[in-house]
Amino acid sequence: MKQKHKIICSIVLLNFFIFSTCLNLNTKAQDYGYSVSFNEGTELIWEITELDLTRFREIFGFDPNFELGDQNRMIIREISEATISYVIRIEFWDYKTDWGLSGKDITLHIFKNPELYEESIFCLTPLEDYLTEVVGFLPSEYYRDGFSIFKQAVSDTGKDYLWEKEYDTRGILAVETYSDESDQVIIKLEGTFRIIPFGTHFIGFSIVAIVAIIFISLKKKLIKTTSF
Repeated sequence: MKQKHKIICSIVLLNFFIFSTCLNLNTKAQDYGYSVSFNEGTELIWEITELDLTRFREIFGFDPNFELGDQNRMIIREISEATISYVIRIEFWDYKTDWGLSGKDITLHIFKNPELYEESIFCLTPLEDYLTEVVGFLPSEYYRDGFSIFKQAVSDTGKDYLWEKEYDTRGILAVETYSDESDQVIIKLEGTFRIIPFGTHFIGFSIVAIVAIIFISLKKKLIKTTSF
C-alpha cells in the first residue's frame, strides 16, 4: 500500500510539474513586450483641417457627417490590462455634439499580439517595433513608413484611394489622411495635441542645439572676462 501511495504521489507531482511548465510557457507566449504609453485623464481633440467635398462625394458616394474645422473629442477614463489586450475606456464626443454634456462611453481593446491588430486610434509601444510586426501580418495592400501605416484601398464606387494613419510616439493617432490616386488630399484629420511635429529626432537635435548655444555663450563670456 505504501508503494502504491508513493506511485500515486509521484504521478500527481509529475502532472503538477507539467501543468506549471505549460502555464509558464503560455504566459511567456502572451508576453509580447509591448505596453501602453499614455495615461488616464488624457484629453484628445482632432480637427478636420482639409476637406475636398467634391472629391469625397465622387470617391465614397455619400456626404460626410462633418465639415471643415469640425472637431471631435475624447478623454481616456480608464486603462486596464487583460490577458491578451489592454482595455481602454473612453468618453467620446463626435462631430457636432455638445461638449457641455456627457460623452458616449466606449470601451476599446488594444491587442498585445501584433497579429490581432485592428485599425484603431491607439497602438502599443515601442511603436516602431510594434508597427513593423503589425504590417508583417497584414495583407499586401498595407505598408509602413516611420510611424505611419498606409493602405491602398478601393471605395464602394470603384475609386482608388490611399489611407494613412500616423501615430505619435505614445501610440496615439496624430493624423489620418485620405488621398486620391493623384495624391490630392480628400480629407485630413489632425490632432490638436501635436506639439512636436518632427518626432523624437527633432527633440534630439533641439537638445544638441540648446547645449551648443549655452556652451558658446559661456565660452564667449569667459573670453570677455579674461580679457579685462
